[in-house]
Amino acid sequence: MKHPNRASIVLIPGSAAILLVTLALAGCDGGGGGGGGGHDGHDDHGPPGASSNEVALTGEQAKSAGLRVQVAGPAKITERLRLTAVVHENLDTQAHVTPKVPGLVRSIRKQLGDHVEANEILCELESTELGQAASAYMEARASLQAARRILEQETVLLERGVQVAQTIFNREKELKDKEISTLRPYYEAEKELGQARLTRDSRVLALGGEITQREIRLHTAEERLRILGLSAEDLQGLDKDEEHGHGRYLLRAPRAGVIVARDLTENEFVDTSSKLFLIQDLTRVWVVASVFEGDLRRVERGQAAEVRLEAFPGVTLKGKVTFINYRVDPTSRACEVRIELPNDPIPGWKEPFPLRPGLFGTVDLIVAEHAAEVAVPEKAIVHEGELTYVFVALDGQKDGDKKSGHDDHDDHKEGSEKSGHDDHDDHKEDSEKSGHDDHDDHDDHDAGPKQRFVRREVEIGARGADRVEIKRGLKAGDRVVVEGTFTLKSAARQGELGGGHSH
Repeated sequence: MKHPNRASIVLIPGSAAILLVTLALAGCDGGGGGGGGGHDGHDDHGPPGASSNEVALTGEQAKSAGLRVQVAGPAKITERLRLTAVVHENLDTQAHVTPKVPGLVRSIRKQLGDHVEANEILCELESTELGQAASAYMEARASLQAARRILEQETVLLERGVQVAQTIFNREKELKDKEISTLRPYYEAEKELGQARLTRDSRVLALGGEITQREIRLHTAEERLRILGLSAEDLQGLDKDEEHGHGRYLLRAPRAGVIVARDLTENEFVDTSSKLFLIQDLTRVWVVASVFEGDLRRVERGQAAEVRLEAFPGVTLKGKVTFINYRVDPTSRACEVRIELPNDPIPGWKEPFPLRPGLFGTVDLIVAEHAAEVAVPEKAIVHEGELTYVFVALDGQKDGDKKSGHDDHDDHKEGSEKSGHDDHDDHKEDSEKSGHDDHDDHDDHDAGPKQRFVRREVEIGARGADRVEIKRGLKAGDRVVVEGTFTLKSAARQGELGGGHSH
């Protein structure tokens, strides 16, 4: 039968719940010195609500709870500042592509997601403005060529006139020198020679000035076409390209990259303000993290950074802080910190450029490194309200366990006889006085050696990636529980609430 003063305990599936039940029974005295309902050997046990800093488990209980212990000791603590982050495009390597002339879209050569090289054709437009500019260029070029031919031809003719006048002059001079002819023909020949030379030189000068003007007009027309996007090769073959003459405009990529945005359709009219393509060089990206103003003084350029993205669990990308924004957001009170990373392939995904703009993740900035005399893993720390503590494993003591009354059935019975309980009924009566169940309930008591754990408050210092500095409360060599702390915390809490006896 169950004693009326014993609370019924429901076993919940799972090792932690079973342990709570077992721990509640493990601390009860099996009958040694049972008279008057007292419990010997429970110095730290008090009324409900009293602190219970020590917990005892059998080996089987510890195994079921998955307890694991590590030794506290010196360690190198790397202090990190963890920030949320988002992958951004490298704004220094992107280009919005707009046409330099208005026109009608006739064909689209490149699609969204295509990789393009610099100067590669993206689309073709039909532009009246380009046609007019091309016509003006070809007209200026033809006019210049004609002027040069005229100059060449007239120079030949004028040179011949000078030669004829020179011949006549030479003959008249010879007759004059022989006194065969009078002086008048000689002076007339000399005059004609001078006039021929003057006519030649003035005409050549006039034609040269006209050629210069036509060269200027050609240069102006050529520069206009260059401004509209035609290359030197396009200009050289313009007279052979009837399409250009009719205003065919080829929109080319200003740089190599990937087309990440496209906003045009065939037969659509576009003007010089239309952003038809967005090309990005994704070989390098920015990871932009947000640091609150309270931590801003801990961040500096060149600081080592470790980037982890939710899309690639287990992958750590290393970089450095390249820029700290000069402006703090007035709403979030955070400042942007930029880390530039190469967009190299990531194992497990065959797609190129895995660091896609918009991916979310975290950034750990390495802010300081120092040696700690005592450090433990982060998972060993238990936070409960304002209290921070760890569980320290103590050396197991078989004798101590026996003194607590956690022996097997025969030992319990022998203890009852030594206490003056001759028969079973006397034992039941004594059990009722001490708050224990009947004899059958002692099947839950494990007679094996106990492992004791004490709850110890600690003061935390610097935090690393997986280790925490302990400034007070532990010493090097202490054995600290790093797994299974939830079970120990629950068992200690059970003792605090008066629901069991925790050691």
